This record gives sequence, structure tokens and C-alpha cells, in this order.
Amino acid sequence: MSLSQRKGSPYWYYDFAVNGVRFRGSTGRIAKREAQTRERELKHDAEHSPQYRDDWTVAAALSVYYNEHAKHKTSARVILANIAQLTKGIGHINMLDLTNHMLLDYRAVRRGGGVMAQTVNRDFAHLQAAFNHAKNIHGKQVPNIVWKSVKVAENPHRIRFLSRNEYEALMSVAHGDIRAIIAFAVFTGLRKDNILSLEWSQVDLASGWVSVTLKGNKKHDIRLSTPAKAVLSVMRDRSGKVFALTNFRKRWYAALKKAEIVDFRFHDLRHTFASWARQAGADLADICEALGHSDISVTMKYAHIKADEHITAFDRVAEGFTTHLTTQLKKDAG
Repeated sequence: MSLSQRKGSPYWYYDFAVNGVRFRGSTGRIAKREAQTRERELKHDAEHSPQYRDDWTVAAALSVYYNEHAKHKTSARVILANIAQLTKGIGHINMLDLTNHMLLDYRAVRRGGGVMAQTVNRDFAHLQAAFNHAKNIHGKQVPNIVWKSVKVAENPHRIRFLSRNEYEALMSVAHGDIRAIIAFAVFTGLRKDNILSLEWSQVDLASGWVSVTLKGNKKHDIRLSTPAKAVLSVMRDRSGKVFALTNFRKRWYAALKKAEIVDFRFHDLRHTFASWARQAGADLADICEALGHSDISVTMKYAHIKADEHITAFDRVAEGFTTHLTTQLKKDAG
């Protein structure tokens, strides 16, 4: 155990490890003797916490992964929901006792409850990430799981996108805050995480560009089409987060229900951008660049959509919507 003081602070800080997990922070004590007592209490609690025992359960691995890594991601809320399902189903099992057969049983229960294949596979993706974290960061032994075999086969050709009528219906019933998010997603093709975490510091409204970071820390610049720029132009507060996220999930699902749109996920707004661009004549290379795909092979899923003459993806999706969208957004902004 180690205690130290930091410049400018009267408090003593602790720094110790339990089974490979490092604990650091303030004891909240000014007197060194009191700080030592507090440090011993904290270490005792950590040593006797099931979360940090050497023989981790699946729940412990998931908890450590979330607290040390996932909770800092913009999608933390969604990840936590998946982790809660895993904990409920298999959390009590010792990590090394987990088998492929147990995961197949878990999969069967989830699918039997009407859960989509993609959702079950997200559960397993987070479980796999938690095991990798336990192994790589904490040196834990992990079970030998054949992930390709336990995951559910998904339809690789599923491309669900909004028709123009569905888009208008959705926009007509959505709450003003969520309407701005929907429109921005459709006219930029950005992923949900990039949109919900977008800060004004990433936006150059005068020049019409937005800069985001994609998977693998790849920088990606988005040119704002006229309607995408209109979404941002009507906003008065231009500091911090761009979009209001209060009750985001509730309002999103409420809008889908009111518009009677089924089998639709937020990510399908990205498909909507690409599909509309393809229908309007953008070629696959242009769509690949617009979406920030690492390889055009990823964009090939839109190849079956009929293309006409070539115009950029951003311009094609924007056609015909600018005036109506600006009117709606100005009304929302008051």
C-alpha cells in the first residue's frame, strides 16, 4: 500500500492493487494516521468484494469490464442493458466453468423470448470483450469459447431503410429534439454514437463541415448538405453537445410507434442515407467515402439498389427536402 500527497491538496491519496485491479483515489483524510486507517478499510473491502476475487464469475468479469472501460463509451447505456441480460442469465457461473453449450442455452432462451439475432449477438460481443479485458488487463484465464459457433447467423443482406413516405410520417410525429437528430442522421449517414456525442467544437458551420472520429480512431470529415446544415443553423445554444438527448430512447421508440414503422433500428437511418443516395444515382465509391467505410467491399451491400447518373451522395439525399425541413426545425426552435 502507498499513501502520498498531491501538490495543492491537503488530503492523502491511496494507491494499491488487489488481484491485478488497481485502486487509486483520495482518502478524504488530512491526518496521515487517519488516512492509513481509511486505506486499510478500502483495501479490506476490495479484497472481500466478489467483483475482485481471483476466481471471477461471469458477472464479475462483466462488472470490471463495464467499470473500467465500457462506462466511458458514448454507448454505455446500451452496453449496460446487454450486460444486465447476461448477468441475469449466466452471471452466477464461474468464468472458467462457462461452456459453449451454456451459451447456446442462453441464446435459445433469449431467442425464445422474441429477441432479434442482432441483439443476442451484441450480448455475446460484450461478453467476449469482457473476457478479453479480464485476460489482457488482469491476467485472468478465460474459457475456450467458439464465438462464431455460438452467435446467431444474421441475414447479411438485410438493408432496412425508410421510404420517403415513412420518413415524412416519422418526422411528423417525432418530438422536436428527436426530429433534429433523425434528420441529421438521414442527411449525413453518421452512426448513432457519432451523432449523440457530437460537440459544437467538431462543427464548422460557416464552411459546412463536421469532423468525427470513426472506429480505429480514424478521422472522418462530413460535408454538410443544405438540409443537414439547416438542422444545425436553427439551434441557438452552440456550446457543448449539439443535440438535446433528454429521453432520447423513449422519444425515438414513441415516434416509431406513432408512425407505425416496424422492424427499424436507429442504425437503419444510416442505411437510409446510403440507399437514397444510391437510388438517386451516387456510385458505390462515393457512398463508401461518405460513410467512411474502410473498404468498398463493405459498401457492396448497396450494389443491388438501382443507380442512375452520378451526383454526390450528400447532394442526392438532400434534394427536395431543404425548404420543408427548415420550416419544421424553425418551428421546433421557437
